[in-house]
Amino acid sequence: MSYKLSMKAKQAIITIHVLSVVCWLGGAAVMLLLGMHVLRAESGDQLHYTLENMHLVDVVMIRYTALVALLTGLVLSIWTHWGLFKYYWIVIKLILTVGLIVFGIQYMGSWLSQLMRDGDLLRDLALGAPGFRQTGYSLMGGAIANIAALVFMTAISYFKPFGKINGSQKGKG
Repeated sequence: MSYKLSMKAKQAIITIHVLSVVCWLGGAAVMLLLGMHVLRAESGDQLHYTLENMHLVDVVMIRYTALVALLTGLVLSIWTHWGLFKYYWIVIKLILTVGLIVFGIQYMGSWLSQLMRDGDLLRDLALGAPGFRQTGYSLMGGAIANIAALVFMTAISYFKPFGKINGSQKGKG
Protein backbone atom coordinates (compact mmCIF):
# COMPACT_ATOMS: atom_id res chain seq x y z
CA MET A 1 0.00 0.00 0.00
CA SER A 2 1.46 3.34 -1.02
CA TYR A 3 1.27 6.54 0.99
CA LYS A 4 -1.90 8.62 0.54
CA LEU A 5 -2.38 12.21 1.66
CA SER A 6 -4.79 12.97 4.46
CA MET A 7 -7.83 15.06 3.51
CA LYS A 8 -6.39 18.18 5.22
CA ALA A 9 -2.99 17.76 3.56
CA LYS A 10 -4.63 17.18 0.18
CA GLN A 11 -6.77 20.32 0.58
CA ALA A 12 -3.74 22.38 1.60
CA ILE A 13 -1.72 21.16 -1.37
CA ILE A 14 -4.62 21.71 -3.78
CA THR A 15 -4.91 25.28 -2.46
CA ILE A 16 -1.18 25.90 -2.98
CA HIS A 17 -1.38 24.28 -6.43
CA VAL A 18 -4.32 26.41 -7.55
CA LEU A 19 -2.78 29.61 -6.19
CA SER A 20 0.51 28.90 -7.93
CA VAL A 21 -1.24 28.29 -11.25
CA VAL A 22 -3.29 31.48 -10.83
CA CYS A 23 -0.10 33.43 -10.13
CA TRP A 24 1.66 31.84 -13.12
CA LEU A 25 -1.28 32.66 -15.39
CA GLY A 26 -1.45 36.21 -14.05
CA GLY A 27 2.28 36.61 -14.58
CA ALA A 28 1.97 35.43 -18.18
CA ALA A 29 -0.86 37.92 -18.78
CA VAL A 30 1.20 40.74 -17.26
CA MET A 31 4.19 39.74 -19.42
CA LEU A 32 1.99 39.96 -22.50
CA LEU A 33 0.71 43.41 -21.52
CA LEU A 34 4.16 44.70 -20.63
CA GLY A 35 5.53 43.23 -23.87
CA MET A 36 2.97 45.27 -25.81
CA HIS A 37 4.02 48.31 -23.78
CA VAL A 38 7.71 47.68 -24.60
CA LEU A 39 6.97 47.74 -28.32
CA ARG A 40 5.12 51.06 -27.90
CA ALA A 41 7.73 52.71 -25.67
CA GLU A 42 8.39 56.34 -26.54
CA SER A 43 11.78 56.71 -24.87
CA GLY A 44 14.76 54.69 -23.78
CA ASP A 45 13.91 55.34 -20.14
CA GLN A 46 10.36 54.07 -20.56
CA LEU A 47 11.75 51.04 -22.36
CA HIS A 48 14.29 50.39 -19.60
CA TYR A 49 11.75 50.61 -16.76
CA THR A 50 9.22 48.45 -18.57
CA LEU A 51 11.84 45.77 -19.21
CA GLU A 52 12.90 45.92 -15.55
CA ASN A 53 9.27 45.34 -14.57
CA MET A 54 9.05 42.39 -16.96
CA HIS A 55 12.13 40.89 -15.34
CA LEU A 56 10.59 41.37 -11.90
CA VAL A 57 7.33 39.69 -13.00
CA ASP A 58 9.33 36.83 -14.50
CA VAL A 59 11.26 36.23 -11.29
CA VAL A 60 8.47 36.82 -8.76
CA MET A 61 5.29 35.69 -10.52
CA ILE A 62 6.40 33.07 -13.03
CA ARG A 63 9.62 31.19 -12.27
CA TYR A 64 8.94 29.97 -8.78
CA THR A 65 5.19 29.61 -9.11
CA ALA A 66 5.67 27.38 -12.16
CA LEU A 67 7.97 25.14 -10.13
CA VAL A 68 5.51 25.12 -7.22
CA ALA A 69 2.71 24.16 -9.63
CA LEU A 70 4.83 21.30 -10.98
CA LEU A 71 5.83 20.02 -7.55
CA THR A 72 2.35 20.24 -6.03
CA GLY A 73 0.89 18.62 -9.12
CA LEU A 74 3.33 15.75 -8.78
CA VAL A 75 2.50 15.34 -5.09
CA LEU A 76 -1.23 15.39 -5.80
CA SER A 77 -0.85 12.84 -8.59
CA ILE A 78 1.45 10.45 -6.78
CA TRP A 79 -0.10 10.56 -3.30
CA THR A 80 -3.80 10.50 -4.21
CA HIS A 81 -6.00 8.03 -6.05
CA TRP A 82 -5.33 9.80 -9.37
CA GLY A 83 -1.84 8.43 -9.92
CA LEU A 84 0.73 10.00 -12.20
CA PHE A 85 0.16 7.80 -15.24
CA LYS A 86 -3.39 6.50 -14.79
CA TYR A 87 -5.29 9.25 -16.66
CA TYR A 88 -4.55 11.00 -19.91
CA TRP A 89 -5.45 14.43 -18.55
CA ILE A 90 -2.79 14.16 -15.84
CA VAL A 91 -0.10 13.06 -18.28
CA ILE A 92 -1.08 15.89 -20.66
CA LYS A 93 -0.81 18.41 -17.80
CA LEU A 94 2.58 17.00 -16.78
CA ILE A 95 3.94 17.19 -20.32
CA LEU A 96 2.62 20.72 -20.85
CA THR A 97 3.88 21.95 -17.47
CA VAL A 98 7.38 20.57 -18.00
CA GLY A 99 7.30 21.84 -21.60
CA LEU A 100 6.33 25.35 -20.53
CA ILE A 101 9.03 25.43 -17.86
CA VAL A 102 11.72 24.22 -20.29
CA PHE A 103 10.45 26.67 -22.97
CA GLY A 104 10.56 29.48 -20.42
CA ILE A 105 14.10 28.66 -19.34
CA GLN A 106 15.43 27.94 -22.83
CA TYR A 107 13.75 30.67 -24.86
CA MET A 108 11.71 33.22 -22.94
CA GLY A 109 14.44 33.90 -20.40
CA SER A 110 16.94 34.37 -23.22
CA TRP A 111 14.61 36.67 -25.13
CA LEU A 112 13.97 38.82 -22.08
CA SER A 113 17.70 38.98 -21.30
CA GLN A 114 18.41 40.02 -24.89
CA LEU A 115 15.76 42.75 -24.75
CA MET A 116 17.16 44.00 -21.45
CA ARG A 117 20.74 44.09 -22.83
CA ASP A 118 19.65 45.89 -25.98
CA GLY A 119 17.45 48.28 -24.04
CA ASP A 120 20.31 49.11 -21.68
CA LEU A 121 22.94 49.53 -24.39
CA LEU A 122 20.94 51.14 -27.16
CA ARG A 123 18.21 52.94 -25.19
CA ASP A 124 16.28 55.05 -27.74
CA LEU A 125 17.97 53.32 -30.68
CA ALA A 126 16.64 49.92 -29.54
CA LEU A 127 13.10 51.03 -30.35
CA GLY A 128 13.84 51.09 -34.09
CA ALA A 129 16.05 48.02 -34.26
CA PRO A 130 14.38 45.20 -36.23
CA GLY A 131 16.01 42.47 -34.11
CA PHE A 132 14.71 44.12 -30.96
CA ARG A 133 11.15 44.22 -32.24
CA GLN A 134 11.34 40.61 -33.46
CA THR A 135 12.57 39.44 -30.06
CA GLY A 136 9.77 41.43 -28.42
CA TYR A 137 7.20 39.72 -30.63
CA SER A 138 8.73 36.33 -29.82
CA LEU A 139 8.43 37.04 -26.10
CA MET A 140 4.79 38.09 -26.53
CA GLY A 141 4.11 34.93 -28.53
CA GLY A 142 5.61 32.90 -25.70
CA ALA A 143 3.33 34.67 -23.22
CA ILE A 144 0.32 33.85 -25.40
CA ALA A 145 1.42 30.20 -25.58
CA ASN A 146 1.72 30.12 -21.78
CA ILE A 147 -1.72 31.63 -21.33
CA ALA A 148 -3.33 29.22 -23.80
CA ALA A 149 -1.64 26.17 -22.26
CA LEU A 150 -2.53 27.20 -18.70
CA VAL A 151 -6.17 27.83 -19.64
CA PHE A 152 -6.28 24.45 -21.41
CA MET A 153 -4.75 22.70 -18.38
CA THR A 154 -7.27 24.39 -16.11
CA ALA A 155 -10.11 23.16 -18.33
CA ILE A 156 -8.92 19.56 -18.41
CA SER A 157 -8.39 19.66 -14.63
CA TYR A 158 -12.05 20.49 -14.28
CA PHE A 159 -13.56 18.24 -16.99
CA LYS A 160 -11.03 15.37 -16.72
CA PRO A 161 -11.50 14.21 -20.32
CA PHE A 162 -9.95 11.33 -22.27
CA GLY A 163 -10.44 8.64 -19.62
CA LYS A 164 -7.93 6.19 -18.20
CA ILE A 165 -4.71 5.38 -20.00
CA ASN A 166 -5.41 1.63 -20.01
CA GLY A 167 -8.50 2.36 -22.10
CA SER A 168 -11.06 1.81 -19.37
CA GLN A 169 -13.61 4.55 -18.87
CA LYS A 170 -14.44 3.38 -15.34
CA GLY A 171 -13.64 5.76 -12.51
CA LYS A 172 -13.26 8.63 -14.98
CA GLY A 173 -13.50 11.06 -12.26
